[in-house]
Amino acid sequence: MTANPMAEPTHMSTPLHDSDFYSWTRQQAALLSERRLDELDTEHLIEELTDMGASQEREREGRLAVLIAHRLRWRHQPERQGKRWHATIKEQRCRIARLLRKSSGLKSQLDEAFGASWFSAVQQAVKETPLDDNALPERCPFTQSQVLAPECWTEPAEAGCATDPDG
Repeated sequence: MTANPMAEPTHMSTPLHDSDFYSWTRQQAALLSERRLDELDTEHLIEELTDMGASQEREREGRLAVLIAHRLRWRHQPERQGKRWHATIKEQRCRIARLLRKSSGLKSQLDEAFGASWFSAVQQAVKETPLDDNALPERCPFTQSQVLAPECWTEPAEAGCATDPDG
């Protein structure tokens, strides 16, 4: 017998949100689709919607940090440049672009996220390489375009970036 997601009370004290999140989401979706707005668990809905936005922000910053860390590795360890680093850079660029396409509101704070990702990127690069943080610049040496542009693989020449080494 399948439990009815509408069976639990829907006021703010409902234990369903905490005990069976999946059923709670189905319940709330059903209430919304039926326009039964006065029965919604608004306190938890607000909390969950806020968390969803924050999750996308964390994803954007995490992916930027991974991408910047690999760009640092690419720059500071040219003898170790290989397919794995190349693939990681391409993958992160692709996933960031997709995230920004699907959630274009994340673009409005891209400058801030780019700056906030720098410290994490340095920590990752230090952890994954023989470099120490004194060997790395205090500020990000790359522009957003250099980090995010699919065609940018080396330090930019006067006219632009070098092309993809595998492309």
